[in-house]
Amino acid sequence: MKKTILIGNIIISILILFVTVSVFLIRMPVKRQLQPDYAEAEDGWYYEDGTIAVLSELEYEDDTVKVSRILDADSMVAFTLCFDTANVDFTVYLNGEAIYDYHPELAAIYGESYGLDAHTVTIPYFTETAELTIQAEDLSKGSMWAGFRNISFENGAGYILRSLTSNLLKFFIAFLIYICGFIILILSILLKHHETRRLEMVSLGTMSMILSLWTITGTYFPGILTRNPGYIRAINYLTLITLPLAGITLVACITNHINSRLLYLEIMFVFFNLILHFVMLFGKRMDYHEMLILTHIIFAIGVVFSVIMIVQSYRRSRLREKKQIVILIAFLILMSSGIADLVSYYCGFSKDFCAFSRFGLLIFVIMLTAYEAYEFVLVIRKNSEMEVMSRLVYQDGLTGLENRLSFNEFEAELKEKNTGKCMFVQFDINNLKKVNDTYGHAMGDDYIKGCVNIIASAFREYGRVFRTGGDEFVAILQRGEDGEDLAGLYKKCEERMLSQIELYNQKMDFPVPFSIAYGMAECDLETENLAEKEILADERMYEKKKNMKELA
Repeated sequence: MKKTILIGNIIISILILFVTVSVFLIRMPVKRQLQPDYAEAEDGWYYEDGTIAVLSELEYEDDTVKVSRILDADSMVAFTLCFDTANVDFTVYLNGEAIYDYHPELAAIYGESYGLDAHTVTIPYFTETAELTIQAEDLSKGSMWAGFRNISFENGAGYILRSLTSNLLKFFIAFLIYICGFIILILSILLKHHETRRLEMVSLGTMSMILSLWTITGTYFPGILTRNPGYIRAINYLTLITLPLAGITLVACITNHINSRLLYLEIMFVFFNLILHFVMLFGKRMDYHEMLILTHIIFAIGVVFSVIMIVQSYRRSRLREKKQIVILIAFLILMSSGIADLVSYYCGFSKDFCAFSRFGLLIFVIMLTAYEAYEFVLVIRKNSEMEVMSRLVYQDGLTGLENRLSFNEFEAELKEKNTGKCMFVQFDINNLKKVNDTYGHAMGDDYIKGCVNIIASAFREYGRVFRTGGDEFVAILQRGEDGEDLAGLYKKCEERMLSQIELYNQKMDFPVPFSIAYGMAECDLETENLAEKEILADERMYEKKKNMKELA
């Protein structure tokens, strides 16, 4: 029944997730207006000399360019000029008057240009025809793609929504990977592990979070949410710079090469590269893109070092655990996808330079998160078993009270503490032999449980209660309320116990009335002998027991 309920809840959760995501992916096929709500704006542009210009493939002269096109008023009703840019400053003019200016101020950490940004330029009202002009400057100085893309005339809000939905899957994958990495990082902190095992989980979580940030910068979400494309670009490069550090640390942990010189050498390369970037950026000497080749070389060196560690570990038969095999397979998939993206970047196969890594990373994180979750369940199960074993060692099976071993350890703690006061209260259950002999041991056990309930409810609130023998129990009182002394506290507990004994005997139909003998002795831990006070309490208990028998 529980499994059925669990499966039902999982199915409902998956459906809710699907519905949440599909809201952005499914469009209602309803025509809301007679006019078209979208028009291409890629073509129709021309340079100053009248030659045809393609806005996504501009030809710069001295890092600047100026293009224009003629707009027809009848076709521009309710339209906005929408496009994406990267690494260009520009101004938009209508009939020679500036209507949109984009010259962001870039902090030193951002570099000399910015990443992908979305724009919606409202076209002012005009009659008949007008000349729309864009004057742009290439911030990258020709070292990387700079210009305009995804150009269209449409509703601005619709353009932003279309841009977001087209990148939703990429964003969702990256966000999922980030959450998985964060969970692994938290587990590495919360759970008790061997030092190497903890470092392995930290590296895994850190690498997942770094890679997710790197891939997420290629979507529209960060730029639109922060409105700071320079910041997003800096994150893109900084994550790529620091990625080899977490990656090679993870491999070193898996392959038992944590003290390898290759690991320390790669760490030195990463920090050298990071420091060099900061020096060059703040000194305005070089941009991220100009130093990208160094980052890629260090990344490639890390891959080579990782392969060497894996091969050496395989030859020495260090790869024996299933965990190591699973992680290495996942890492090889991720490494292969990274190399594929590197090749794609230098060969110009795609403008999405993390297309392979995005899915390689997803496979990597799913495999490892599933395995870490499996191990987490095993740890919880083992901890639960250890807790049960601990209870069996220190807890009396019949009464649930702490047993003789627990009493001895607590008594040793009191002796070591050597300060403050405590009070020993010794208990002995009367008539237990009579109950066992007359009604059997099962009834005797019930008799013990009943008496224990009375003792515990009266004394446990102010101290600890132990079963030290078959029908012998000890309570150790240490604290009272509002500065109440131990003698007053004992008196309160005694009255509570006697009233409960009387109440139990009146209400419960037990063949032999409950009867408990007891005696107490107060001990100053700093000046008095603990063992002697325990013996004194025991003597007083037996004296009480003797008097109770005479009265009976």
